[in-house]
Amino acid sequence: MQSDNISTNSNPYNPINIADISIGIGSACFVIAEIGSNHDGELWRAKQLIDIAATAQCDAVKIQIPLAAECYPPRTKYGVFYGDEEISEVIRRNEIPNEWVPELKKYAHDHGMLLGASADGFIGLQAMIQGGVDFIKIPSFTISHIPLMREVALQGLPVLISTGVHTLGQVEEALVALGKSQVGLLHCVSAYPTEVNEVHLSNIHLYKQAFSVPVGFSDHSINPTLAPGLAVAIGADIVEKHFTYDRSAKGTDHFFAIEPDELVDMVDQIRKIEDDDEYKHRILNDPDKDKLLGHIRMGIYDAELPFHKPTRTGIYFLRDVEVGEILNENDVRVFRCADTEPGLHPRYLDVVVGARIVRNAKQYESLSWIHLIDRE
Repeated sequence: MQSDNISTNSNPYNPINIADISIGIGSACFVIAEIGSNHDGELWRAKQLIDIAATAQCDAVKIQIPLAAECYPPRTKYGVFYGDEEISEVIRRNEIPNEWVPELKKYAHDHGMLLGASADGFIGLQAMIQGGVDFIKIPSFTISHIPLMREVALQGLPVLISTGVHTLGQVEEALVALGKSQVGLLHCVSAYPTEVNEVHLSNIHLYKQAFSVPVGFSDHSINPTLAPGLAVAIGADIVEKHFTYDRSAKGTDHFFAIEPDELVDMVDQIRKIEDDDEYKHRILNDPDKDKLLGHIRMGIYDAELPFHKPTRTGIYFLRDVEVGEILNENDVRVFRCADTEPGLHPRYLDVVVGARIVRNAKQYESLSWIHLIDRE
């Protein structure tokens, strides 16, 4: 399917509702300002960023709740951004206290916006639920955590899923695990930053054809208007974008985020495309649009390869185990792999819990079938 097959038409689907906002057919694009780790560990800075998003007239802000205890195995390294530093230490620096969540929700609501959050495991999910978030975001690197998807489905909240580094079949598996949840998909290319010729916006149309859910775009390109604008012109129901108070600030997310005036420009561009048909048609007829439409996802994009390898998920032992022991839920955990090689896919977590070990294993070793099946 080439980019010139893209149209703004799609199969019928059911809108979703986040609080009192409808997202989907006939509704304005739902704009999410992603704070990420750009709060720098300071509550006042997180509130300053909410002020910035409110000035830009975004619909929602989103925070991340990373926890070193459930992101990567201890003593492992990520490499792409962080070199020889243990990735767990990087995550630990970006952790936020649980009490931030309800306070930031109230602050966002007081400024006319909703609050969403993302997490990588069951502990972070509980912090989100206890904090009363308006919606749950599943980041691209986490959608293969199928047991977590099933737990999310029990919460009864709207769910948005980013689809980076995952195939159409893997996205479908996550949707099945989410059951009857209200779900929206966000096309995403997991590269930081993403070049504008690598955003592959044709996937918005693909997902609308494949699944009966609202579809949007989680953008990691630095240009504030180019990719978000075309995404909305071809039918994106949602746009999510990282933003910062200063792109030159030190931190893990600042360098690929847009600045306050650029966030204003992005929202203005989106609303102009929605409100002005002539302007929208100019965007759709721009001969340069093809480089943004790109190609539909057939696997992992080249731009994603450095980020895909260390973010694959697997099941790991939380302690040393010996032959004959029966595993319980506190003995294992799903992690992204970092510089290890993952074994069993997280979908098998329910099989692992209650299984008898047939081979000794060390703490934080990746669990595979050889630990569970004796073939002699």
